[in-house]
This record gives sequence, structure tokens and C-alpha cells, in this order.
Amino acid sequence: MKQIDLDASGWHEPADFYDALLPQLGAPAWHGRNLDALEDSIFVGDINAIESPFHISISGTDTLSTSMREFLARVRMVFADNTENGNATISFVPPL
Repeated sequence: MKQIDLDASGWHEPADFYDALLPQLGAPAWHGRNLDALEDSIFVGDINAIESPFHISISGTDTLSTSMREFLARVRMVFADNTENGNATISFVPPL
């Protein structure tokens, strides 16, 4: 299983998340920068160069703003809502 490690300690807005994750997934330049596009590319497939199974570990969440933590909680829900659609998982250190 591929492991993708991201450090969120410098993230201030959702664009920072997408800037860090999309290149790791091998996402095409036209990839949308919203949760619907992320869900489609990970759980529908055939969009990114990296397909499941993979695990994303995001560290540095203790330094994030409330709004950024709320955004990442929504990202976590995308993964939780799609456990039957693929073998892609996500975790946060420390937990959100």
C-alpha cells in the first residue's frame, strides 16, 4: 500500500491542502479543487496516476486554525462515507 505523508503545519486555507495532496496523487492539472472532485478522483478512479490502495497521513494538525480543522474534518468525512468504494484511507496526527 502506498503511503502519502503530508505536513499541515503551514496550511492556512483549503488551497494549501490541495497544493500538497494533488501532486502526490498524480492528479491532472485540470483536477477540481473541491471535495466533490476529490471524492470522484479517489473513489471513482481513473483520474489520478496513483490509485488505491493508499493511505494519507496528515501531521501538524495541532497548529491549524479552527476553519482549517473544520475543512479537514469534512475531508475525513469524504473518506468515511466511501469506505465501500475503495481502499483509500486517511488519518490525522494528532487526531482532529
